[in-house]
Amino acid sequence: MGGSILLYMKPLKAIISGGLGLLLFVVVSCKQRNTDPFIDAAPLYAPMYAQGFTIKEQGDLRILYIKKSWQGNDPSSFTYLLYPRKDSLLYGGKEGCIPYPIKNAVCLSTTHIAYLATLNQEDCISGVSGAPYISHPKIREAISQKSIIDVGFEAALNYETLFSLQPDVIFAYGIAGESTAFLEPLARLGLQVVYVGDYLEAHPLGKAEYMIAFSAFFETHVMEQASIQFQSICHQYNALKERIQHDRPLAKVLINAPFKDSWYIPGGENYMAQLLGDAGALILGSKKGVKESHVISLEQAYLFALEADYWLHPNAFRSLETLGGSDARFTRIPAFKAQRVYNNTRRYTPQGGSDFWESGVTEPHIILADLIHILHPEWLPEHPLIYYEQLPYSAFTQN
Repeated sequence: MGGSILLYMKPLKAIISGGLGLLLFVVVSCKQRNTDPFIDAAPLYAPMYAQGFTIKEQGDLRILYIKKSWQGNDPSSFTYLLYPRKDSLLYGGKEGCIPYPIKNAVCLSTTHIAYLATLNQEDCISGVSGAPYISHPKIREAISQKSIIDVGFEAALNYETLFSLQPDVIFAYGIAGESTAFLEPLARLGLQVVYVGDYLEAHPLGKAEYMIAFSAFFETHVMEQASIQFQSICHQYNALKERIQHDRPLAKVLINAPFKDSWYIPGGENYMAQLLGDAGALILGSKKGVKESHVISLEQAYLFALEADYWLHPNAFRSLETLGGSDARFTRIPAFKAQRVYNNTRRYTPQGGSDFWESGVTEPHIILADLIHILHPEWLPEHPLIYYEQLPYSAFTQN
């Protein structure tokens, strides 16, 4: 689907002779918004599914393009120059110029941890945001031993701590508006911030493909292995997708539960809609051609609930008893009474962090297998649930 993969097994370092030193003096800042000072650079990686990044090369320089980093109509895009550490005298200290392989990184999203862990490069992490919500055991242990520091969260970022860590790069996510203001002081401190828009990707394989964007910050062999690994994930995902017998009726799914009296339904171009569609299911109430979620009334949700074969993602509820206790009307929903309620909460931290949204972004094939097993168990009967759990029986099912 979409695009092509330009494998850099070529040997990746066919170094272009001459002109590299001059490049430093032409480019005042290595990070540019909506401009391309490397227009003549050669393609290094063209994503197959991801919409938000591409990678070029010029000699042993790598140019990472982040096309869009946040929601809304803001057209911001960024260009980052990744240079070999041996060239630090040439490029060090310029905004958006980052040495590779990185040795010291701060991750402001748990998905960044997942990408680095998938590459077996999590040892470079020195700081994280939202420590209680992190699932990775090795990172949690390092946090408890204070060898990885919690740098705070969004507007409560600890700039002094961040500066003391002196990271090669801070991986950040952007949401347009006031919420990005907390990142602006980092550049004034001389810290390198890379905005990552993986959360905007609608296709599960598009999210996973960011492992290759992260691999560009490391040695060539890491990039090569990331490409092989991603192709394996694609193969497994698409093989599972092909198992679905599309001449069979789609499973009808009620998704989510009220949050502060609002019931959100993902759009038809949303990540969850893509996953469930590939698993042979239809989200009731989802609007075609729309990525953003929309709110429906509780009355409309109950009408959808009467049609639903399954109920997925009922917020953080992990038992039918607590779910039914939150609203007695839920106990009359057919999927509830039939105990066909499942949540992506099997791998939760005690504080409520979800590994579904951490390592799950790098394992869409496993999530798809979970969903097929739930929705069409006859097509994948032997698969053990990894990210999902069936809400256990409660007395409410007898009502």
